[in-house]
Amino acid sequence: MELRELVSFYHVARLRSVSKAARTLELGQPTVTTHLRKLEDEFGITLFDRIKRPIQLTSEGCTLLELVTPVVTSIETLKSEMDYAERRGSFQVGAYPDLIKNHMPMGVREFSEAYPEIRIQMLARTYNPLMQLVSSGEIDLAFCSPPPAGGASLEFQKLFDYNTILLMPKGHPLTNRSQISLEDIAEWPLILTSPDSLLRGQVDQKLKSQGLTADVMLSMDDTESMKRYVEVGIGLAVALDFAMRPEDTERMDIAPIGHILPGSSIGICTLKGKFAGQGVRNFIEMMSKHMSGYHADIFSPGAARPTAMRASRPIIDDA
Repeated sequence: MELRELVSFYHVARLRSVSKAARTLELGQPTVTTHLRKLEDEFGITLFDRIKRPIQLTSEGCTLLELVTPVVTSIETLKSEMDYAERRGSFQVGAYPDLIKNHMPMGVREFSEAYPEIRIQMLARTYNPLMQLVSSGEIDLAFCSPPPAGGASLEFQKLFDYNTILLMPKGHPLTNRSQISLEDIAEWPLILTSPDSLLRGQVDQKLKSQGLTADVMLSMDDTESMKRYVEVGIGLAVALDFAMRPEDTERMDIAPIGHILPGSSIGICTLKGKFAGQGVRNFIEMMSKHMSGYHADIFSPGAARPTAMRASRPIIDDA
């Protein structure tokens, strides 16, 4: 005897119809009929008088209905309560500032419309703080680059790849170089991300390995602000292409520097073994749908940079 067989019996008995019970349970009518026959075979009784219309319970059927009603109704109450709980509550999400600003709004809007009673606490942080927050369990998930090698306690679901680029004021002397070197970049004032970001760590390590020093004029993690300071001539900026827009090429010169600093990927980082409620799982599913496979489009068609990528979707879809 299985629980689903008792549930089918309960609904057939209540509705006095196999077909109506099948529609209620979203099952095929033959499936419900099979459930009834299995119960009758197991107990050696007849549950329904199928000659009369609508079908009527036999005395044995009435006894079984009286016994299973508290069980089935309790289960259905439990399902209802669990569904209610799924649509309430809160959770914590961390992400790079540029992702929160440019890539996540439409997915968050869809989730909020589907689950209006769930509250999300969203933290804008750089790489190292995000790794600490996920590892300690203080947040439920993070949208960021892959965890460091040896981070066995963390799981990573890749969403899209990104490349490293150099932002320069319009007409800068490095613009026409066929390939820019790290030595070229180090000769100019720089605008870099903060020291606890993954990109800054990569830049500092590369400079050190080549015995170079750099004049870091500004440190900031908001790429939109970096663009503005580059545009007015404060310095050159090392940035990531997923935060760029096609129209940025009208404001500044942009060069790919993947040969100096290889790109990586953005994905969802979680703590292995940490319980994720249904709300968190639904959020991950929706955000993955909105962000998976993104490609930056930072050069207009026909631009001279052959390594530029075309976008598969805009950074923010206003549709």
